[in-house]
Amino acid sequence: MALTERERQILEKIEQNPMISQNDLAQWCGITRSGVAAHISNLRRKGYIQGKGYVLTPPRYVAVIGAINMDVYGIADNDVVGESSNVGSIVSAVGGIARNVSFNLGHLGVRNYLISVYGDDEEGEHVRSDSFANGIDITYCKQLSNASTSRYLSVVDADGRQIVALDDMKISENITPEFLEQREQTIVNAEAVVIDSSLPLQTLSWVCGKVSKPIVARVVSVNKAKRLLPVLGRIDTLVLSEAESRLVSGIAVHDERTAHTCMEALAKAGVKHTLMFVQGSELMYRGDEETVTVALPNAGSHTLRFENGAASGAMSALLWARMEGRDDAESAHLAAAAASLSMRQVTSVFPELDARALLDCAGLSE
Repeated sequence: MALTERERQILEKIEQNPMISQNDLAQWCGITRSGVAAHISNLRRKGYIQGKGYVLTPPRYVAVIGAINMDVYGIADNDVVGESSNVGSIVSAVGGIARNVSFNLGHLGVRNYLISVYGDDEEGEHVRSDSFANGIDITYCKQLSNASTSRYLSVVDADGRQIVALDDMKISENITPEFLEQREQTIVNAEAVVIDSSLPLQTLSWVCGKVSKPIVARVVSVNKAKRLLPVLGRIDTLVLSEAESRLVSGIAVHDERTAHTCMEALAKAGVKHTLMFVQGSELMYRGDEETVTVALPNAGSHTLRFENGAASGAMSALLWARMEGRDDAESAHLAAAAASLSMRQVTSVFPELDARALLDCAGLSE
């Protein structure tokens, strides 16, 4: 269950000093002792504190840092004609890589905190209602005054292939080291931290300098891929596509052979694991013991397949699989299954995602 801002503040103080008294908490918060007692009761009820003496629940969660977007998708009914209006459908939904990963992890049973910013506009209210509806914990997010929520526009042709995409993510520049310092304990105590290359360079450097647990990074676009270059040596797992590979490794990927070469180059740069989409129908994963190539389930079908959420789905499933102790081969198959499920609808997440659906799609057992 999500925390209120006051509950989060009290929990942070207890994490810093488990022996702190309710009187000291009341003085620090500027509220009454009975008010503190009520908040502590709520923290126990929500599972953040166990029993008496402020015994904290053993931390096992993921911190997800990055963008929340309002996504707009245009889907053409027929072949697209340039410099003209085209008949099609327009769909909007809350998205963004960090939000999508948070959604997916939550549906897979992984407790996580989304750390981001959004505006005080109409789209920002959509973000809040979407988060509550889907159990996304935005306790550590911040709604900024007089700011526009990040937006993403994607236009795809009648076969589901993306023609062009535009993003307006200026608000993400507010995810600064100073912003994260206020949430430092939550970030450094996470089991893993998810980031993406849309974050400012100084923010990426701050995260990689502070976090000792595995960092899972997503290369977002060709325009922002190079932001990860200075911190590659701190990345545990990198998720990217063929188009982005040359910018972070110097190797242009167009088949399995060049994908292997790219992964070797990234390994020399310090990246421990790499997850890459190859030729639109395969996923390759360089794990701890082996490199596995998996065909995306149903990739050869004639059903429309939308790629917007594939990488976030694969990234989420890979992290879940590793937390569950799955080996490299099973982790790769689960990542491919999540990508395939995400591609079934134009919006970026599969709404019925859970562990059972993922295992079934991957052809694996519990």
